Amino acid sequence: MFLSLHNIKKIGVVFVILISTQVFSQNNTKAVVKESFESEKSLVKFTTNPESSLSISTKHKYFGDASLQWEWSGKSYFKTSNFKNLSEADSPLRYGTHFPNSPILIMSLYNESSQEEVIKISYEKEGVEQVWFNIYLNFTGWRTIWVPFYEMNGNPPKKNQPVDYDAFKVSSDSENSKGKLFIDDIVFSQFQDDRHSYPDMLVPFIKRDLVIGADHWMPLIRDLKRVQQIEAKPVSDVEINDLKIIENRINTQFIKSNKVKDNLAKAKIEFAKLKLEEQETVLGPPLVFKIEQVYFDEKDKNKNNFIEIQNFGKVLKKLAGYYLESNKVHKTEIATMFVKASKYFLDQGWQAGASGGTRHHIGYNVRELTDAFYIMKEPLQRAGILNEVGNSLKWIFNLGKVLGNEEEFHANIDYFNTQSFYHLMLIFMSDNDENKAALLAAYSKYISITLAQDNGIGVFKVDGTSWHHGGHYPAYGMGAFQNIPSVIYTLSGTQFRIQAAGHENFKKAFLTTRLYSQLIDYGFGNAGRHPLENNSIKSLKSQFLDMANAGNPENTSAIDTEVAAAYLRIWGAKDKLNTALFKGMHGITKETLPGYHVLPYAATSINRRDNWAALIKGYSKYVWASEIYVASNRYGRYPANGTVQLLNKKGEKASGFRQDGWDWNRYPGATIIYLPLKELEPDTPLIMFRSSETFAGAVQLGENGVFGMKLNEGKGSNAEGNIQNNGFPGKLKAKKSVFSFGEKLICIGTGISSIDTINPVETNLFQNYLEDKSMPVFSSVSKKGAKFPFEASIPTTDVSKKWVIDALQNGYHILSPTTVEIRKKVQESYHNKYSINTGKMNPKGKGVTVTEGNYAASWLSHGIAPKNASYQYVIYPFLDKVGVKSFNKTIKKDTSYKILRADTTAHIVKDIKTNTTGYVIFETDSELNSGVLKAVSQPSLLMIKESETGITLSAVQPDLNFKEDEDKTKRGYSYPVDLTVLLEGKWILAANSSIKSVRYFEGNTVLTLECRHGFSNEIKLTKN
Repeated sequence: MFLSLHNIKKIGVVFVILISTQVFSQNNTKAVVKESFESEKSLVKFTTNPESSLSISTKHKYFGDASLQWEWSGKSYFKTSNFKNLSEADSPLRYGTHFPNSPILIMSLYNESSQEEVIKISYEKEGVEQVWFNIYLNFTGWRTIWVPFYEMNGNPPKKNQPVDYDAFKVSSDSENSKGKLFIDDIVFSQFQDDRHSYPDMLVPFIKRDLVIGADHWMPLIRDLKRVQQIEAKPVSDVEINDLKIIENRINTQFIKSNKVKDNLAKAKIEFAKLKLEEQETVLGPPLVFKIEQVYFDEKDKNKNNFIEIQNFGKVLKKLAGYYLESNKVHKTEIATMFVKASKYFLDQGWQAGASGGTRHHIGYNVRELTDAFYIMKEPLQRAGILNEVGNSLKWIFNLGKVLGNEEEFHANIDYFNTQSFYHLMLIFMSDNDENKAALLAAYSKYISITLAQDNGIGVFKVDGTSWHHGGHYPAYGMGAFQNIPSVIYTLSGTQFRIQAAGHENFKKAFLTTRLYSQLIDYGFGNAGRHPLENNSIKSLKSQFLDMANAGNPENTSAIDTEVAAAYLRIWGAKDKLNTALFKGMHGITKETLPGYHVLPYAATSINRRDNWAALIKGYSKYVWASEIYVASNRYGRYPANGTVQLLNKKGEKASGFRQDGWDWNRYPGATIIYLPLKELEPDTPLIMFRSSETFAGAVQLGENGVFGMKLNEGKGSNAEGNIQNNGFPGKLKAKKSVFSFGEKLICIGTGISSIDTINPVETNLFQNYLEDKSMPVFSSVSKKGAKFPFEASIPTTDVSKKWVIDALQNGYHILSPTTVEIRKKVQESYHNKYSINTGKMNPKGKGVTVTEGNYAASWLSHGIAPKNASYQYVIYPFLDKVGVKSFNKTIKKDTSYKILRADTTAHIVKDIKTNTTGYVIFETDSELNSGVLKAVSQPSLLMIKESETGITLSAVQPDLNFKEDEDKTKRGYSYPVDLTVLLEGKWILAANSSIKSVRYFEGNTVLTLECRHGFSNEIKLTKN
């Protein structure tokens, strides 16, 4: 073995060891997954040829205190066999094997100056090169790359295939090559989610098989070039004035006060958190993103020594805030700190064209950073780095997408949430008015088009729902609703305003939030993976004002009166200023919002009355039940099993819904198999269950409506991931309906079955969190109020006497011969963000694994493995004191409704007061012969109101008929289905009604309706 020291020189601390490959052996060194070059001992693991020299340098380092310095002249290389390939099981995969994953190489490189050189990274097996790729060294600063082996040249493995290479090599194959490079933190092979390795200017070949733009988070070289090559035209005086108006409106978002404060000491403390050191470059800890997806040895002392980009942004935004409030002298000092941090940001590899391995979901992590850079435009410009910082952000946010062709424009709620307003800001991180105007015109067009999309690629659907992850998801919608109103308002009144179609479609979705919220809470049924977590539209107060003050979509009114009226109903009582402005200057009064509302694309209906709302939720082949995530909503199987959530005017918590001690089996209205929580939690990290049934929806007529669904847990698919054919054990089935007539809800279930021979099937009436143990629960067996604790059963006999009033004064009259169980007790449960089976805990759960609370609950018992169980009960929401006291008498005398049929074919109920009959028709193999309705051609929901002059018919065929097509524009969008209705007798279509056809057969009337989107088709008919 020959070792010689060569050119020992001190740069920080540098040791240079020249190694001759001919005689060196690595057999006595321990193989590693990751090499971080922390001491000269690392060098003995590598061999070189005479044209290369390797050294340990502290001049530049990523993780730890040192890196590898490689200098070469001519045809050169260094290599090692001292590594091991990490298995899939041992790799840091957040979702385990739920998403496809494959082995990748991870490494970081530092270039002091751009070089016209190319190096080659390769792997060998038994001395034969297997895979390789080239890197051009025309960059400066740090670069981190994640390169899947299946994307490399040579003889690459297939996706997900393990690799067993025995040599890693870095080389320069040109005789004239000469250069220097620093390398650090090589993870030789670990598995990584196939979605997350991103291309950049260094490794542009990654994701060659992906349709360009398919991943909306991925910065694209194509789009970077579009921004760089934009054709700008001279701007008019009108355009310049509009640019000033828009920029001033953006500025007012950050400059809240002109008051000068002495914040210099605070700024220094904040800046010190970054631990920066200015030498030839600005040194500091690694500035990282998604580091949890990279392998670290448990004993690695450096694994926690880094700065996450989001935390870096928070520091910079505080500095920017202190800058705004400071005097001229202090501003200079704070600006110096800020510029130093900005140079560090760039040197760490956050430059245009660099992806750092991955940038997935980056928009959520750089909001504060972008705010800070925008605020500090002038200091950055004085320092000569404004364009470089601006270009970095334009790359990260993929601003060039707005310059594409219209066929590339696809709406995405993540974009509206995390990027849309920042795109607008970034346009103004320039001093070139021509470029600003050109980009702004393209941006306005892009936003206008994508907001208007309500088809398969749209996120704001025709019914007002807000889609993400393939379904209505208000939690994600809130992000869009918090940002797009600022865009619409900021551009309003200028030639760059959002066009009418986009403005109108967004406004519909925006106002729909108030339909599914009571007063501001939108409940658990559509909470996704965030049940009982203060889900509300509370944060949209200023956005309602922005939408109101932006004017109407047609640009004919400076105030949008509909939005203003909604604002006054929700917030007007506590906002005297805007109430006076809207009422006094524009004559706008608060809206009233009773009635029945349907969201077909969410399998949701809302029965609203003056002081309460019932949120009714199901799911289907097209609409998922909930989002069960790795460490969120782990027990969320049942929130859409035909649930009925009753909310009073004070919202969810005041209506008895809390996470503390909540039994995740006991969502009210749900038909369930009652399971131990360990069994209720699924064995997969992520599931968004859709059944195989197409029947879930609602029909509306006037202020009343009828909801129905076929519940089928036995067969379905997962809306997220690759598991398509799945179902839940127990194979629970039921046919469920809720008839909303006036101040009551009539709930029916038939055909209830399960094959679970251990756990009982139940239908929940209520589960109330008790603020006070003394909150009374009345029933036919505890008329004076149940004490705490309390346990009782109401047997199947004596149906007329079975009733319960819960702790929130909702009355339940049980009509079916079903045992009713009532409990008041302390409940212990698990936090939804804790997995009892894996032990994983979402940080948002703050370490709380077990929760506890005092509860009252009641349910109907269907027994174990029922074959054809059923139930019938009526809910009387939020009784007043008189209603509570007289409830027993009231239900005995209530003749306002009549259940005409309740079997596996149909549920039919007549409301006597309005002379309206509601139909939920599950099967069509026989005639109904119920009143005027004889038969229908497809499972459907109908309401028929009879009067002296004729009938009003409202009908829905709830099959949304989404296309399972490779063309994304055809997915998530309803296509027409026909429904034929046979009415007894001859009926004439009223002049203002429209249907596909009407004909007569054997003295009866045959109507054919075209049904679409799950909307109600309302027609009027008169007797012939």
